[in-house]
Amino acid sequence: MAYKVLLVDDEAMVTQGLTRFVNWEEAGYTVAGTATSVAKALDFLEQEPVDLVITDVQMPVQNGLDLLRILKEKYPRIKTTILSGYSEFSYAQQALRLGALDYLTKPINFSALKSLLAEVKIRLDEEHQRSGADSRMQELLTQTLILNLANGLPYDETRAAVCLDVSCPITVVRLAGREKGNLPEHLMQELKERFAPCQVVSPSGAELLLVLEGTRAVNQLCKELGTLTEQAMICGMPLCVGISEPCSGYPQLRAAVMQAGKAMRYQKARTSAGVLLYTQVQEMFMGSDVSSDTMIRRLIEVFSTPELRAQMLPEFRTAFSSMEAMPNGSLTSLKRFCTELLVELDGPIQDMNLSDYPRHNRLSETLMDVLSAKTAPDILGYMTEYLEQILERVQVLDESQRAGELIDRVKEYIKGHFAENLTLAVLSEIFYVCPAYLSRLFKKKTGINFVDYLTKLRIERAKELLADPDRKIYTIAEMVGYENPRYFSRLFKEATGYGPQEYRGTLSGENSII
Repeated sequence: MAYKVLLVDDEAMVTQGLTRFVNWEEAGYTVAGTATSVAKALDFLEQEPVDLVITDVQMPVQNGLDLLRILKEKYPRIKTTILSGYSEFSYAQQALRLGALDYLTKPINFSALKSLLAEVKIRLDEEHQRSGADSRMQELLTQTLILNLANGLPYDETRAAVCLDVSCPITVVRLAGREKGNLPEHLMQELKERFAPCQVVSPSGAELLLVLEGTRAVNQLCKELGTLTEQAMICGMPLCVGISEPCSGYPQLRAAVMQAGKAMRYQKARTSAGVLLYTQVQEMFMGSDVSSDTMIRRLIEVFSTPELRAQMLPEFRTAFSSMEAMPNGSLTSLKRFCTELLVELDGPIQDMNLSDYPRHNRLSETLMDVLSAKTAPDILGYMTEYLEQILERVQVLDESQRAGELIDRVKEYIKGHFAENLTLAVLSEIFYVCPAYLSRLFKKKTGINFVDYLTKLRIERAKELLADPDRKIYTIAEMVGYENPRYFSRLFKEATGYGPQEYRGTLSGENSII
């Protein structure tokens, strides 16, 4: 990349000569502009950032030292140097005290200027590289924090306020393709630009989660997201979008994530893409309680676990009877229970790639049948017919191949989210399988258990991060998923035979391994 330079001198001939006779491109720079006074230089910097300012000392009104003083306070990132016809030691001393990298005198020694530019470029390259790494670290920490909040895990409220940089109340938006498949990478950046200030994370390649300030008007938000889905549809990418109610603070983020997820999945269950507010469908879910949520979670695990799948219909009938027998077991509550089950079950069904099966049409028909049913036996009949058809289709799948595909997807997810508070329970919710089955299958397909696999991945990443001598050990621990630096150090030593600091020494040659 070419770094930008601003030349400041009250003699236009000097700035013109520097612009024309220095091979800036070869040195890795471009002249962004020139200024004949401190005021004009500051006006320029208000409009366009630069990396290096080369300035004269003696200028009318304010001199070059005044400019250095202002830059040090207002633009500390900008590198500065003096190019002056005055060689007084006191000027040079003041300039260096104000952060100037060098004090060159006129007439210009182009060889000395070339050497200076080379030195400055090395510094800028190092800072740019470090800045990029810090930016990636911050992005990783923010993603980890949001996904931990979404999973209901403990968090530090002060850190949340700093990392999220989104004022409460908060609204959550979830986006996924109507059909199975990863979303394009550019969509995340487009969301960031359209809805700033906000945070966008990817729980998986197939979904994006947007956290934004809840003060935004709902109608306007729906309009903007509607425009986005229309544009995506034109490009052959039908999107399903769910929007939560505004939540008052970070502790309520999990509930908002669940609301947006239910709205998004209900939209996916329809036959068309689009945007859906949770408030538009909350009547279907308001009857949900802990017991019905638990039953739905269990039924999804049974369906998604090959060795349990034969129990799906009996367990569903038992759950349906339990709901019917509850004090609030009205026809409406049964419809809500079955509607949510159908919507939540559509995720793992979609993952199974049932060829030649009209998934959307059958689901839509069943939803309509359930919602318009007049009696509980009618609801049970519609649900049983739907589940029997799906189970019949699933039985012809190559389960061994599917198991391998599942573990490949799990491993890919772990690689992208290893810094988060990952557990088998979290993964089982994401991939719709029970933790015990996932644990056995992971060990069978990889030859290593989940915890050891995750630890190995984290340690390997920590080794890479330790190559940067300026990065603190506790920061590296956090970047790879360990809040406790001592625990991280112990695991690192168990895996490598060295503590993190010792290992860093081997990289720099301080303690070479023989």
